[in-house]
Amino acid sequence: MIKHVAKGMQMNGLRDSQLKLLWTARIDYAAGSHVEMHKHDDYEQLLVVLSGEGRITGGDMVDEVKEGSSYLFLKGVSHSFSFTGETITLDFKFRLLDPLVREALAAVSPTCICKGWELSELKQWYKAALRHARNPAAFHPIRIEAGFKGTLVSMLLNRMPADQEQSASVLHVEENDPIVQYLRANFSASITLERLSRQFGFNPNYLIKFFYDKTGMTPIQFLQEIRLEKARELLEFTSLTISEVAEKVGWTMPYFSKIFKKRSGMSPSQYRELLINAIGKDIILEQDFSNEWRILRL
Repeated sequence: MIKHVAKGMQMNGLRDSQLKLLWTARIDYAAGSHVEMHKHDDYEQLLVVLSGEGRITGGDMVDEVKEGSSYLFLKGVSHSFSFTGETITLDFKFRLLDPLVREALAAVSPTCICKGWELSELKQWYKAALRHARNPAAFHPIRIEAGFKGTLVSMLLNRMPADQEQSASVLHVEENDPIVQYLRANFSASITLERLSRQFGFNPNYLIKFFYDKTGMTPIQFLQEIRLEKARELLEFTSLTISEVAEKVGWTMPYFSKIFKKRSGMSPSQYRELLINAIGKDIILEQDFSNEWRILRL
């Protein structure tokens, strides 16, 4: 028994050798909120703007906030934020332990637009940290750190031209397929099998077989998955009401509640409540780390 406990403690002590994630949070800033100029002497910070408007200053950089704006502040770099409208951010604080990684990140622009699969991955690492905080056995810190490190380095060092970016999805299909592209672009519209058949000039039965052979789903099943995926994201990372989320994904409120509960095991409001409880709360992966909250309001 003693050996088993000691081994468990040893496993929990395993951390990534190049980057240690200390803390993360989703922070919802009210209009008029600001964080005065400050710097961190012992860790780095990545701030990702999910929505909102304002201005961010860091070192010699002054940038107008846009959706998807991301900012890396290496230790010792002074920075400040001010938000003129309601703004939602994801915030990560971490230590770079490898001099080569630090040197590489210091040599590139600390700002970029984060979207597509990179933004999706950062949201996943935040949610993984939240799961770890609630149940340490659910996600090991080294898995979160290694994933976050990969996303961070790829985002800043291997920037892909905008016309080559692809959106991330749990639906692994041929993204260049015209039917897939049409469903993704029009998921909130009233789409039926008949409408799809007319759009692409296929017999409905042939369309079902053709699409199923490619994706393992019928077109309408695939549309439902897209809508559920988008609904979860809107519930997790926006302040839209439940009825607004239903409208955004093309469902009536009663049907949205029914299908979401059937697939997720809880209602949309219950799903959101689990996440709202974590908004603005410390999610600590390094127990010796103490975050200093600096948000001020005019």
